[in-house]
Amino acid sequence: MAQSDGLPLEQPEAAAPKDAAPGAVCGVPEAGAEAPMAPDAPAVAAWNEEVVPALSHFQSLSAQVAPLVSQQAELVHQALQEVYELVVMASTCKKPAQGIQSSELQSRLQPLQSALQKVIKVRDQNRDARDLLNHLSTVSEGIPAAGWVAVEPTPGPYINDMKDSAQFYANRVIKDMKDKDATHVQWARAFMDLLEALRTYVMAHHRTGLTWNAQGKDLAAYKSRSSAPAPPAPPAPATAPAPAASMDAVFSQINQGEGITRSLRKVDPSEMTHKNPDLRTHGVVQDAVSKPAPASKPANLSVKKRTPVKALEGNKWTIEHFENESHIVVDGTEIGQTVNIFHCQNCVIEIKGKVNAVSLLSCTKTSVLLDTLVSSLEVTRCNAFAAQVTGYTPTILIDSTDGGQVYLSEQGLQTEIITAKSSSLNVSVPAANGEPGELEEIPLPEQIKHTLQRSSTKSLAHSEVVQHAG
Repeated sequence: MAQSDGLPLEQPEAAAPKDAAPGAVCGVPEAGAEAPMAPDAPAVAAWNEEVVPALSHFQSLSAQVAPLVSQQAELVHQALQEVYELVVMASTCKKPAQGIQSSELQSRLQPLQSALQKVIKVRDQNRDARDLLNHLSTVSEGIPAAGWVAVEPTPGPYINDMKDSAQFYANRVIKDMKDKDATHVQWARAFMDLLEALRTYVMAHHRTGLTWNAQGKDLAAYKSRSSAPAPPAPPAPATAPAPAASMDAVFSQINQGEGITRSLRKVDPSEMTHKNPDLRTHGVVQDAVSKPAPASKPANLSVKKRTPVKALEGNKWTIEHFENESHIVVDGTEIGQTVNIFHCQNCVIEIKGKVNAVSLLSCTKTSVLLDTLVSSLEVTRCNAFAAQVTGYTPTILIDSTDGGQVYLSEQGLQTEIITAKSSSLNVSVPAANGEPGELEEIPLPEQIKHTLQRSSTKSLAHSEVVQHAG
């Protein structure tokens, strides 16, 4: 089976015999004499034909974008190589009696789990790379799709969910770079194409889960590169320093707003220099302002941030007081439920399934990913929010909000957007030219011109939107 240029699959440890059947798939480990794998196993051959080319294209573009992006792409390659090993294994072995709960199978999944963690850690350990954070997040949110091998009975929809999560960040890359560097746009589309190729492959060959060989050997007798005696590379230390931690602390303090003054002590009148001229000498004043707050009044100094809450009460979800969370998932939803998001900062919240309504209140730098809403999305008193609706919502209400980005699907062209006392709002919809992933950004006007008119009975104000050209 021919492989795509530039991305040869890793060769087995033992060379294939010269009399091997023509068309044998490259990269397949030795299966052993008990149950030799047919060289034309459909699932293995299809992997090389459908997934490998998409992976090769993604890696090629990653090398053109940035070294850090290329490093993460190589880890994606390694993770998908582990998936390939599992596909080969299943083509050679019969399914364990305990299924996915088999301890033997669980141990075979460990190399893949480790590989996925390495991909995600590239994002987590490089949050200071602001120009590439959306790139790294696109891959980190999408790569869990490779875990479909452990999903039963319908891995296809699971991959689609991961694809939707990645699309949120891919859209940001496309929006930010479409007028700067087309390579980044092509890169974002290439990764989404890779996830789609993986989903299509799974739907065709593993629709109800990993396909096993009913006449194959026992799994315990199977030997592959992943189960070789050499241990896998240890994961990165959990205590790896976070470069942006110090700045995060600074911004955390700044974002308290008015609350930042709560820890300041009240100045006693005896310490006020304008009421006590004798205190105006440098030494006395310096001592007065540097004196620590009395130990008997620690209440204001010991205020801690409130405990994050994610809970369902009746038909209402409550998500509040989360900070710096890269992915909060609300699943198991029902059509009659509402989701209320309060006082969250620098978070990404994904709401799966169709719900009645979603509200975002007093949140900062918080993004929400939605499917379909029966009623509306409401955003109130938020700063720098982002919302993506992959399905449809009839209404979006935005009030007292500064800075926001709304991403809508093709269905979203029918959505009514109502704004009040808000500024710097933009809506992105699929471009009219039909290019996949291409978005058209539409600014929402925030300036209104009023003129006064008098009729025979009363005076009225006539208002019209003012838009700036250029």
